[in-house]
Amino acid sequence: MINLLICCTIFSINTTPENLPWDHYTIMPPLGRIKSFATSPFYIFAISDNYLLIFDKQNLTLGKTIHFDQVIDLVGYDQQYDDLWIISASGIIRFTITSNNIREYPIVTEVDRFGIGQDYLYLDGTRDYSLNKRTGDVEIIYSFPENLVWYKKTTGADIKKHTFLTPYYYFDEPKESQAPFHEFPITAVYDDGMYLYVGTDGYGILKYNNVSWQKQRVVYGPLDSEIREVKKFDNNIYFISSLGLSYYPTRTHNWKYQRFTHEIADLLPFGNYFIISYGNRISRTSGGMIFSISNFTTNILCLSQDEKYMYVGTNSGLFKIANGTKTPVPFGPDRYAVHVVYPMDNEIYVGGETGFYKYNRKYNKWLKELSFGVKDIVELKGVLYLLGVNNQIIKYKNIQHDSLKSDTTWILLPYFNIYDIDTDGEVLYCASYAGINYYEPGTEFYKVIYNLPRIKYDYVFAVDNNILAVSDKNIYSLPIEYRD
Repeated sequence: MINLLICCTIFSINTTPENLPWDHYTIMPPLGRIKSFATSPFYIFAISDNYLLIFDKQNLTLGKTIHFDQVIDLVGYDQQYDDLWIISASGIIRFTITSNNIREYPIVTEVDRFGIGQDYLYLDGTRDYSLNKRTGDVEIIYSFPENLVWYKKTTGADIKKHTFLTPYYYFDEPKESQAPFHEFPITAVYDDGMYLYVGTDGYGILKYNNVSWQKQRVVYGPLDSEIREVKKFDNNIYFISSLGLSYYPTRTHNWKYQRFTHEIADLLPFGNYFIISYGNRISRTSGGMIFSISNFTTNILCLSQDEKYMYVGTNSGLFKIANGTKTPVPFGPDRYAVHVVYPMDNEIYVGGETGFYKYNRKYNKWLKELSFGVKDIVELKGVLYLLGVNNQIIKYKNIQHDSLKSDTTWILLPYFNIYDIDTDGEVLYCASYAGINYYEPGTEFYKVIYNLPRIKYDYVFAVDNNILAVSDKNIYSLPIEYRD
């Protein structure tokens, strides 16, 4: 029998994922399915869905997230070069940790495991290959050398070797979920000698000490990336998605969450519990339990509050509920949808589908200020900025306190397709179809934030000296100091 040796050179491709070291933003990954682990002396590397996560090995903080626009399955650490090797759907990716340089070798084969040697990478799959790490030469091989460092996809047999992990899935704490008996299976295990790293589908990462069996859990992101609403209260950000509510206290590293059996639409935090709305209902949730407050005839769109009342915007108008009671009372605009309620000391401003309204607290009087539909209200330097239902901004100024006169001074700002607005007290941030922009009241000019990807964003928030931008795929965070 003649063994035929096939050798060829695979030209590497320089590829640019999100996000490289000169990109000052970071990506907040969703709590996904962990597929693979690797470790170096200083870092833990994990593949979660199509994200590469890089954690500090000592304190388990997530330091870097890189998103790939392709399926990635397996990661391994090359100690000699301080590189990562990643198996993707279209080939092999070489990731240089120090520079974040990435090269892709388009070798198409189903890889179950790979071994790292001094000069070569060895692929064990439908066909076996060796890749010269210096030249990129690829050869078909029929056996593997000894003394390789192997990385493999986790199988059920690999998981069951660790019998103390029985029953091989985890549950939420009762205070975290309305369905506390939902099972989150183990999907990846990796033992580096000192610690056992356990990855799950939707429950995060767990780290076990191999001597003491002490356990640490990392909740590294929101429940999912299908964000439908984002709220900001007291410098905390709450992400509402189809799976529930995700939030993280400022200056902490672990996310917190609460899973709901219903898709919630809005929320208000009250100390140790939340007021939530879903469908046409308002409820109080505490420790995984839900207690009904009130029902409405149509769906609820927004919630707001002041010292005396909770305000409920619905598809058929505005209602208020006195604190400590459960009875809704019609209040102001009716029949049409109410999108936002903005209480102030002397007035309450309301944005509806067909107009913008002001309620004077002193005279108990409503006025219709504008005949433009409004879906968001932001106050900046004594001026209200209104986001219209047509995705255009209205500058509403010269507010007349303690007056029944209409505030008629308003300007339609010349920028279209804006989907959300927020402020840091200095400028107005705008989420648009082509990136994040900000408006300077002093110059009355818009400026583009080039340090964020130029894509469509649905939400933008300024919190804790950072700009948070939410797209349909990712959540981006950029320090305000890098907006220019």
